[in-house]
Amino acid sequence: MKISLKRVLTILLCITMLITSSLYTAAVDKNQLNQDIANLKNQANAIQAEINKLKAEKAEQGAVLAAIRKKIANTQAQIDRCNQEIASINDKISANKADIKAKEAEIEADKTAFKKRIRAIYMSNSDSSVQILMGADDFADFLQLSQLTASISSHDKRLMEDLKGEIEVLNQKNAENEKLLEDQVSIKATINEQQKELESQENDAAAIYNKTANEQANQQDNLDDVNAAIRKKQKELEDSIAQTNYKAFINPNTGLQWPVSGIFTVSSHFGPRWGSNHNGMDIANGGGIAGHPIRAVADGYVTLVFNGCTHNYKKSGNCCGNGYGNYCTVNHGTLNINGSSANYVAYYAHASKIIVSNGQYVKQGQVLGYVGTTGWSTGYHLHFGMLRNGSWINPYPLFF
Repeated sequence: MKISLKRVLTILLCITMLITSSLYTAAVDKNQLNQDIANLKNQANAIQAEINKLKAEKAEQGAVLAAIRKKIANTQAQIDRCNQEIASINDKISANKADIKAKEAEIEADKTAFKKRIRAIYMSNSDSSVQILMGADDFADFLQLSQLTASISSHDKRLMEDLKGEIEVLNQKNAENEKLLEDQVSIKATINEQQKELESQENDAAAIYNKTANEQANQQDNLDDVNAAIRKKQKELEDSIAQTNYKAFINPNTGLQWPVSGIFTVSSHFGPRWGSNHNGMDIANGGGIAGHPIRAVADGYVTLVFNGCTHNYKKSGNCCGNGYGNYCTVNHGTLNINGSSANYVAYYAHASKIIVSNGQYVKQGQVLGYVGTTGWSTGYHLHFGMLRNGSWINPYPLFF
């Protein structure tokens, strides 16, 4: 059955339109992902600015809270001193009362002894004046009624008068102490009111501080969510880049796949360089290679992963990863190349990041990481090195 030229042209046109549509869709998706990432980063920056503002407010409120708590501590110290002073005054009052009680007991003892002496006089002498004295109504009358009494009691009277004088002094001290106690209690009451006011201020300040801290924590959660969304979008973009225009170049003689699809420029080959041996080849294309997927040249096991380089920018010097930056090694096992079997281990270095893990089995063409410029690197490129039975070889002839 013959197919007309017109029909063939129609089919070719449809195929062309489908391919163009697919490429346009992929481009639109990448543009949209880039726009989404940019929007999310702007959102993250705005949230970070709010977090910084809340941090400053929290620090300021924290200083206010600390100042109030310092005042509370000082006020509490004053209350403690008042309590100590009140306790000291109460101790003095108690001691004075004990002294007064002792003096009063001493007076009573003197009175009792004096009465005993009078009774003894009475029993040995029936003088009428003694009888008068014994009939006195009280101790004051007793002293006033008789010259005899005056003569025998002068010593006792002086003792009792002295004791009464001491009691009066103690009573005066107690009165003074009672006044001091009243003053201290009043001072303590005033300080307690100040303390209550400060505690109210502390509660208000703590409430503001805690509210600010909670807002900061909430904003940090929001930032974490946005950063997670950014990472997800970046992963989608990386996957999109990895799949766009991906066409494996595999050497039919060796069976090895070129590690960076579509970019074949080698800026530095294997061999002597800068006074030492360059154990590999550098695949580069200026900034255009940045972020391109690094693919496994053959099946094998990942034997080493280093992702410790957090900076990905131009520099000179061995800054991390022993010069390799972020890199991984893959043991591709025993390969039969050009009629000779040997063990091959590949180094994939200077990546922005490695996405496989140590011990992982990878298939040929699987993405190991993305081209960067970490480690001892002055520009974006993939350093690819190959060990054959443990010795460095020129890897370029394995592919071309």
